[in-house]
Amino acid sequence: MALAASGAISFSQIRDEFSPGSNTSVSISDYYLNGSKVKPKADDNNATHLGSGIPTSGAIAPSDFYSKGVGYQFTISSNATNQSLATIFGDDYDVDYPKILVINSGVQVGATSTSNKALNIPSGAAGAITIQNAGSILGYGGAANGGTGGDAVLAASECTITNTGTIASGGGGGGNGGAGGNGVLEINTALNNFVDEGGTPYGSGNAPNNDAPSWFDAGTTPGYGGNNDLNGQGVVSNRKWGGINGNAAQSGSVNVSWGLFTASSSFRGSLANRGPFYCSFQLGNSGTYTLSSARITSTYGSGYGTPTINISTSNTSAGTTLTSGQTINLAADTTYYLVGYLSNIGGGTNLYYNNFDFSFSRQVKSITTGGSAGAGGVGAGFGVSAGSGTSGGAAGGTNASAGGAGGDGGALGTAGGNGTAGGNGSGDTISFPASAPTNGTSASSGGSAGKYINGLSNVTLNNSGTVAGNTA
Repeated sequence: MALAASGAISFSQIRDEFSPGSNTSVSISDYYLNGSKVKPKADDNNATHLGSGIPTSGAIAPSDFYSKGVGYQFTISSNATNQSLATIFGDDYDVDYPKILVINSGVQVGATSTSNKALNIPSGAAGAITIQNAGSILGYGGAANGGTGGDAVLAASECTITNTGTIASGGGGGGNGGAGGNGVLEINTALNNFVDEGGTPYGSGNAPNNDAPSWFDAGTTPGYGGNNDLNGQGVVSNRKWGGINGNAAQSGSVNVSWGLFTASSSFRGSLANRGPFYCSFQLGNSGTYTLSSARITSTYGSGYGTPTINISTSNTSAGTTLTSGQTINLAADTTYYLVGYLSNIGGGTNLYYNNFDFSFSRQVKSITTGGSAGAGGVGAGFGVSAGSGTSGGAAGGTNASAGGAGGDGGALGTAGGNGTAGGNGSGDTISFPASAPTNGTSASSGGSAGKYINGLSNVTLNNSGTVAGNTA
């Protein structure tokens, strides 16, 4: 407490202000400014010297000590951030001389990140440190999705804090919600870019081109040897190749039942000669598809081998061979080449009245995506209000589940709210293009509040104001 501003001042009062508890005789020359009792102030000390104005030499009188006091005092009168007493008091921080920090009413001292402290009292201090807070000392709010709130005060040196205002740590960030689980739904996929690679465009004489991929024409399949034929022969000459859905029917054909055909649930082919079928296509959904059938539908003649379908991503090399009822994993938006042929035409060069048919199902078990996870809100802190968590995303289709909501950010000194787990998906189990259905993911907990005082064992706290948060 500074000496009186007027009236009589005794030498013992001067002694008790600048040398408290010494109870020794007073030599007034000991109390020159910058002497042994009234220490000098370093150039980088930003505080006010409470003894400023006391003579440094020459005549000195008790009246020279009016309103004078011991120590360095720094007053924060407007909002400030990341305050360190070592910076405020500079080279005098480790000088054994009282240091006073005053935070005025209505002033906020805050941190600008959770790694910073609103008020830092580092180790290495000497002399009594007194902090008088009538304003607010506020930590930084925890990040969204479970961030821990920042500390308000870090005390690594002994000090006394008299709080008539507010000391509060940053609130914890709200926890992240969980993503919704994927579901499985049976659908008829889109069939795109379906091309008759073998039959059209027609060659000379309005006959189908009879094209085949190079690997097939190489003579690797018995009985073909490059002699492909999609049209019926002799007595079945009216069984002419009709392209896709009859849109390239040959002139003079009695019907267009020999060609490639599409329906919502499948695509198929039918011919009355050796073939081979040769087409390309893309599918709208990745999944496991079924060759519904590949067969010779009557028994005139014999020795035609097994109806076989080969599916490849290349028209120059063979891929996977399938027979009726087998399945294959196919990716969406990828061009596939399908070749349908008989494993051995050794029994005759023509099928005549026999029909060689195939049918490929467009029915697939498709993954429907779960909703996205809701985000947690930020925690309250210096300059930032607590944020609300966002809702989880809606399910991306039947049998999928919505995402869980994020938790709300915590108020000053309060933990953030927990997120909500995502719901589970449902439907039949599949393993391609990924395992499904899946359970929703769990949510994360809200972040804890920071510490309103970190280093409480170094602090003598006189509190008649508000404190909020944790301590350590």
